[in-house]
Amino acid sequence: MMNFYSYKKKSYLVSLILIALTIAIVFFKGLNLGIDFKGGLNFEVRTNLSNEQIFETFQEINTNREIIVKKEIGSDVHTIRIETGNDNASFIEEINQLIEDHPEMNVLISEYIEPTFSDELIKNSLYAMVSSLLVIAFYIWIRFDWQFAASGIFALLHDVFITVGFMSLFNIEFNLTMIAALLLIAGYSINDTIVLFDRLRSLTSDENNKDSFSNNVNNSIQLNLRRTILTSFTTILALICLVLLAPVNLTEMPIVFIFGVLIGTYSSLFLALSIVGDLNYEAVLKARDS
Repeated sequence: MMNFYSYKKKSYLVSLILIALTIAIVFFKGLNLGIDFKGGLNFEVRTNLSNEQIFETFQEINTNREIIVKKEIGSDVHTIRIETGNDNASFIEEINQLIEDHPEMNVLISEYIEPTFSDELIKNSLYAMVSSLLVIAFYIWIRFDWQFAASGIFALLHDVFITVGFMSLFNIEFNLTMIAALLLIAGYSINDTIVLFDRLRSLTSDENNKDSFSNNVNNSIQLNLRRTILTSFTTILALICLVLLAPVNLTEMPIVFIFGVLIGTYSSLFLALSIVGDLNYEAVLKARDS
């Protein structure tokens, strides 16, 4: 039987390295903010042109604005995103005229997001993230001892933060869809962790159980290991299907979620219960027994 608790120090080291790398990547590279947060133009067009040909077509307009072109897998639909800038009204007219001059591009969706609206979206997204974390923390605190609450919140923040670093490293666009992905990752991670917390509390509450804390941790994980692996595996299989079949503007979300599931499974198995032990939960059990 694998002794998960014996990997505690190595797991801490791996997590510290990942956190340090995330800080460095985000600091030096930053996040690739989408037009949801920067403001700009978004088009979906159906055409047989390649990404490079579409990019060159839009470069005919003399502008320093960033232009991003992506193709939907297995389809002839392309997403074109252009960042906001000065004199947007005349620029939109130029874009519409350009598309009219190229009948090989059939516009399916055309939208413009104001920068002021983007600022509101950033604030609301941050409020949503913070509110969800506070609600989760309150739920764990009233259901378990404070050691579990502290450990669960750390594991949750660990998973979300490292996922943000993954997005920055691979230049994945950070938009409202990614906020939803991060919230999903937080929910998935804390759900798996709470199941292990509940199992550990159940084992340690048994008066006939004389095992050490490390053995109880390992038994808790072993009893739920099959469930954890199968749940993660089936979730990842579904997400792989989304990567292959989803529209182009939704392809990156399941990729991020796959990474989040992997890092969340790692934190549940190797971090969460170990942190509970380091927060002196054994003392709570001894006080209870006495």
